[in-house]
Amino acid sequence: MRMAMAAVVEATGAVPRPREVRLDALREDEVLVDVAASGICHTDLTAIDGGAPFAFPAVLGHEGAGTVLEAGAAVEDLAPGDRVVLTFDSCGRCPRCRDAHPAYCEEFAARNYRGGRTDGTATVRTGDDAPVAAAWMGQSSWATRAIARATNVVKVGDDIPFALAAPLGCGVLTGAGTVLTVLRPGHQDRLLVIGAGTVGLAAVMAAHAIGVAGITVVEPDPGRRALALELGADLAVPPDQAADAGPGFAAVLDTVGTQQTTDLGLRALASPGICATVALRPGVNPVTVSQTALLWGRTLTGVIEGDAVPSHAIPLLVGLWRAGVLPLERLVTTFPFARVDDAVVAARSGGAVKAVLVMDGAEPSASAAAGAPTAGERVRGIAAAGRGDSAVLAALWDVLPPARADDLRGLWRGTGIDTGHRIHATLAGAAWFGKNFASDRAVQPIVCRDPDGALVADAALAGGGAWLSDSVHRGRVTATMTYDSRPVHDHFVRVDADTLLGVMAGRGARDGDVDYYFLLEREPGDPPGPLPERAAGRAR
Repeated sequence: MRMAMAAVVEATGAVPRPREVRLDALREDEVLVDVAASGICHTDLTAIDGGAPFAFPAVLGHEGAGTVLEAGAAVEDLAPGDRVVLTFDSCGRCPRCRDAHPAYCEEFAARNYRGGRTDGTATVRTGDDAPVAAAWMGQSSWATRAIARATNVVKVGDDIPFALAAPLGCGVLTGAGTVLTVLRPGHQDRLLVIGAGTVGLAAVMAAHAIGVAGITVVEPDPGRRALALELGADLAVPPDQAADAGPGFAAVLDTVGTQQTTDLGLRALASPGICATVALRPGVNPVTVSQTALLWGRTLTGVIEGDAVPSHAIPLLVGLWRAGVLPLERLVTTFPFARVDDAVVAARSGGAVKAVLVMDGAEPSASAAAGAPTAGERVRGIAAAGRGDSAVLAALWDVLPPARADDLRGLWRGTGIDTGHRIHATLAGAAWFGKNFASDRAVQPIVCRDPDGALVADAALAGGGAWLSDSVHRGRVTATMTYDSRPVHDHFVRVDADTLLGVMAGRGARDGDVDYYFLLEREPGDPPGPLPERAAGRAR
């Protein structure tokens, strides 16, 4: 018998109160998690108020983080002791899941809103064996222990505190994920964010990390507006001044979901442009739109959970936090589990941006300095230091805008980043200078400096030349250099117009499970054309 303390909501509108419950035996595809922290999300409050399809009494909570205690017999990738984040559940088999859209899984309602398993059995009962509606969003993590399916559990590293990891399961995933996965603004784009709660502020942080041209926030609360500015917004105004922000936004995120905010978002869009609405409001929540406005290339799209794949997105967000560009500490206020009622009040009133229950009371929220760097600034700092962590560099690569092969003409100076990768030592020994993109079909991938100071192409080390194209890497189409005679590719994203972050990938390019990263900076002046080749056997 597995016992736990859970915050039980007895009826619509009731205050959640801790009480002892009994957890069912694990099925073969489930895990038992010792919950260390769990966020309070607007969707939880909507369910308490009867605005979501869930029965009572109920255990809510769907932003859990903790440690795996036990794994079912069929679970392969999780083991006791793993630190994990719990998120929404999906089947992983339907066409939408296979197409990397698990938030639109054909079984989403059955797996997340049913109140138990998909076969109708309960996962939580009272001491007298009465069933309690649970498995809310696949977890019900307002409890000291929770049963989840292996499909909605994501491993995270040992360094991120559980109180900061918990909101990655929904609120931060929704805001940052919508920016990174759906809106995808570039360096030249402007973003409008309507509402500065967890979702809106996570979107601000993600857009600031990308380095978009401008971020404007519309928010009634002056404290939230000030925080938005600290997290990277350029302008934060109350709703009655929203018109001052002007039109011309390439992307809009509406976290409120009313007729007024829908109108505001569509009015603010450039042509073309995209407005994503992510708010969950009770009932049908009808809005009307101007079909004429949409004709001019404008899009209004609904987004659930950032349209993210949690197994990829959550580790990415952890990497951005680790890199210092996603300061989750600025959002989180912790509450002991016994004060779940106070946490709900703080979440409802706006007294906390993200209220997080901490089950053992031992993990207070940390502080973070204002003014987080952009991903580009962070990359430059790592390159200047000469050393970096491959996981951090991967996260930064994932959020920087793609480059185009057409933009890479000319000579670029390279800076290798030492992550312990064997290729770094090889390039350093060759006196690597950079790359010369003479044309799409004539790339000199390894340009070095000879002892006499001349720039030469080391064709022997490169195995010949290379060629340019746009291809897919880590889910994005970006500029790619492919070696002529080796199954190796360099993929590039933009730090700015004249700076690229590159990663070497392909068979033989990895050192264990580590990729090699480097910075390229465009050399001023006219492109030199093809450079002479280094003589075979010449000292390096």
